[in-house]
Amino acid sequence: MRRRPFLLGLVALLGSTLVAGAAVPAGAGSKPPRPPAVPADLQVPAGHEVVLDVVGKGVQIYDCRPSPADPGLLVWTFREPAAVLYGHGRRPVGIHFRGPTFESFDGSSVTGALAASVPSPHPGSIPWLLLTATATAGDGVLAGVDFVQRLETRGGVAPAGTCDPADDATVAVPYRARYVFWAA
Repeated sequence: MRRRPFLLGLVALLGSTLVAGAAVPAGAGSKPPRPPAVPADLQVPAGHEVVLDVVGKGVQIYDCRPSPADPGLLVWTFREPAAVLYGHGRRPVGIHFRGPTFESFDGSSVTGALAASVPSPHPGSIPWLLLTATATAGDGVLAGVDFVQRLETRGGVAPAGTCDPADDATVAVPYRARYVFWAA
């Protein structure tokens, strides 16, 4: 698996003490997993169950680039996320980076593609998403994942207006979200 130096720097910046170990699957405690209430567009097909439910904290990274609609205009363009995934007890259990890829510290991973998006009910927050798995690896908690939901987002939206690469070519906007992983 590729781990970006920026993401590893973010982990260090957040002050997380990473201890190798398995992610805590949803329902591993005394309570059974409770599927989240979501808009109809983000519902997972019947026959799937929650296998992991985590909080992601990190940044959405944007680059100053020409606008696709008007190449003479420079705007903030999404590049990639960089986040640490926290399980029960605020213990880091994995990372989230370009792809979009999610990698558990148990060695398993899932990469997804956008299936649906709805605006966040929280102003200034990135949309809620439903991702369909396009690839998985390893034999841990993420190996059998078919869908990933990004919910309960806070922050992460690109700065408004145009940008100037002479001033700042890249910006990292803090965000947090709930990520729910589903398998058949």
